Amino acid sequence: MTEILPLDLGNGFWRCSGRREERILDMLHTQGSAQLDAKSVARIGHPLPEDTSSAEADADLAAFRTALDQQAIVAATDRAGVITAVNDLFCEISQYSRSELVGQSHNILNSRHHPSSFFKGMWRQIGSGTLWHGDICNRAKDGSLYWVDTTIVPKRGADGRITGYVSVRYDITARKAAEAALVRENQRRLDAQLLLHDIIEAVPNGISACDANGRLVLFNSAFKDCYPLAKQAIFENALFEDVLRMATEKGQFVLPLDTDAAKAAFIASRLSEFQTPGRQFVQHLSDGRWLQVQERLSQSGHIVGVRTDVSELKQAERQIKHQAERDALTGLYNRRVILERLARVLNSSRSSEKLGALIIVDLDGFKAINDNYGHDAGDELLVALAARLKSTVRQSDVVARLGGDEFALIIQNLNAERDVVRIAEKLLRSLGQQVKLGRRLIIPSASLGVAVYPRDGSTPKELLKNADLALYQAKDSGRSTYVICTQELREGKIRRASMIKALRTAMARGQIEMALQPQVKAGTAEHVGFEALVRWKTRHLTVPPTELISLAEEAGLMVQLGYYIIDKSFKTIKELMDLGLNPGRVAINAAADQLRQPDFSQRLRALIELHEMRPQDVEVEVTENVILERASDRIATTLQELRDIGVSIALDDFGTGYASLSHLKRFPIDRLKIDRSFVRDMTSDNDDSVIARTVISLAHSLGMSVVAEGVETEEQFRFLSNYGCDFIQGYLIGKPMFADAARTYLTEISNRGRLWPPVATSAIVAAESAF
Repeated sequence: MTEILPLDLGNGFWRCSGRREERILDMLHTQGSAQLDAKSVARIGHPLPEDTSSAEADADLAAFRTALDQQAIVAATDRAGVITAVNDLFCEISQYSRSELVGQSHNILNSRHHPSSFFKGMWRQIGSGTLWHGDICNRAKDGSLYWVDTTIVPKRGADGRITGYVSVRYDITARKAAEAALVRENQRRLDAQLLLHDIIEAVPNGISACDANGRLVLFNSAFKDCYPLAKQAIFENALFEDVLRMATEKGQFVLPLDTDAAKAAFIASRLSEFQTPGRQFVQHLSDGRWLQVQERLSQSGHIVGVRTDVSELKQAERQIKHQAERDALTGLYNRRVILERLARVLNSSRSSEKLGALIIVDLDGFKAINDNYGHDAGDELLVALAARLKSTVRQSDVVARLGGDEFALIIQNLNAERDVVRIAEKLLRSLGQQVKLGRRLIIPSASLGVAVYPRDGSTPKELLKNADLALYQAKDSGRSTYVICTQELREGKIRRASMIKALRTAMARGQIEMALQPQVKAGTAEHVGFEALVRWKTRHLTVPPTELISLAEEAGLMVQLGYYIIDKSFKTIKELMDLGLNPGRVAINAAADQLRQPDFSQRLRALIELHEMRPQDVEVEVTENVILERASDRIATTLQELRDIGVSIALDDFGTGYASLSHLKRFPIDRLKIDRSFVRDMTSDNDDSVIARTVISLAHSLGMSVVAEGVETEEQFRFLSNYGCDFIQGYLIGKPMFADAARTYLTEISNRGRLWPPVATSAIVAAESAF
């Protein structure tokens, strides 16, 4: 008879004699920490030999325990649930020591994750003597949570009554985390699917997706609405070909011919497009709609299609095309078309011996026409001149409006450059004919810049740049003329770029000079002040003031240069005053860029105070072109601010531009300056004489004084004095002079006993030698 000897180890295990290790291990594996009593061992199936020693049984059970301790979290409790024993893994995962755990209830590990009913059910089950198995979330000593796969079995005494419980646990925290992540991922995918469904249903375009076999796997309601005559064929897993055939047979599409052959050809063509997606096309439906179809092959191999109703766009296509290519006012082509045509003709010119030309036309004084007669008159003039341009050239030539008062013409298939000259002269004659605007007759003029291709450029950008360069030269040459781009002009552009660079350097190094030209009272020649003028002399040449100003404007340096000269002139005037001399009022020239700055008057006042001068010692000169600027409202405000602080305002070059009486009334002008072009011949030319007298009379009538520029003879001096001119400026009085010469000039006139004739002393000689 086989004997099974139980031995309580005090830790929930029973020691057994016998050699059924494999069976016992299987039992441990399947039942977890099930109590190994005599009955359970007997149930293994084979009794243990009677001659098995107790020592061998102890060794076997110790080995089982060791193996279990390596993988399982083991604990034993008494019947009340108080912990009586734990293994090392239990301590390790709970972060409590054995002494902290033994004697404590399992509540020490309660994570509050499970409801109380969970534990009530567990205790009810194990209390009835039944094994309990489940997943429990526990809390470690540091507050972190961990999950264990738990098996709890009752431990019975010799009398068969439950004396405690043994639990075997396995750490499944990682598995639980993975399961939670999987749940979240599944939910995310479900949400994404629902969102995708909502999105495609909300999209007004028809959306569909077919698998590699051409079966519909996804579509929205809008897709079905695209083909109402084939709706019954549109369902999940339907073949695209079946939908297409039904729609075609029921007349959903507009076909060239309503024949079987035409339908078959359409279906074959459409299926070919569908099987090689990528091309966008438009379908014309029999109900009058137009659908734009875009099909693409997705990375997953599905053919995804989007159908958009473009009926309104299609119906307005011709009008949109016209608006995209034409100028709204004149009906001419616009800038976009001229660039496209230029690219086309330049490409074809490479294989042709013919010449062509790009002509840029810019109207002269157009802003003055807008200001004097109104924008409606300006628009009327543009329309009239656009018609002239178009009628002057051939029908094959391209005429466009670039914007504002600028036009462009592409003249093609010319034999020689003399043909370009002939066309340019013809254009100037046509544009120069009078135009009737309402009750007024206007004689317009224009400047033309011409670039010949392929000589002057192989790209639209290069050709436009060279035509603009020629136009700039035409404007600079007096306007109402044309200039054909040449190598010299292009080299001049390079020279200007070099000069701009040199100008920046000169300004940074303080190498720009300031000269003073005296002004005197008419009649007595009494000194009243100076005009401050900018001068620049490089190592190789003296740069004319007009070129210097032009360079500064092109480089965007006018504001910086203006303040530079103002500061330098104020400094020189203050030094003369400190010597006890009386330099009088200093007139400074202000550019439009300066006057457009909101803080110009404040900055000028700060410079006046810095050099300990008075506002009435300063006069700001502006040209007619400045007050005709587009930003004239801002400029008028600035000039009024200057007047308010005591600075006087002079209008320079009066009579050479388009300033009108309305401008004299609108702007706070204190003084008019008669341009030297009228002064030069006024003693011999009756028209110039009349103009000079009229300007003097007009200025006095408006409460203004008058300065005459360019006075070089005593005859001119007496003429102007006799007709009431207030002040004289010119070489007769003195050329522009640097600070030392100005000091000598002021010293000599202060030492003279009489003021007339004008000073002809070493000061004038010194000034002349300096220039």
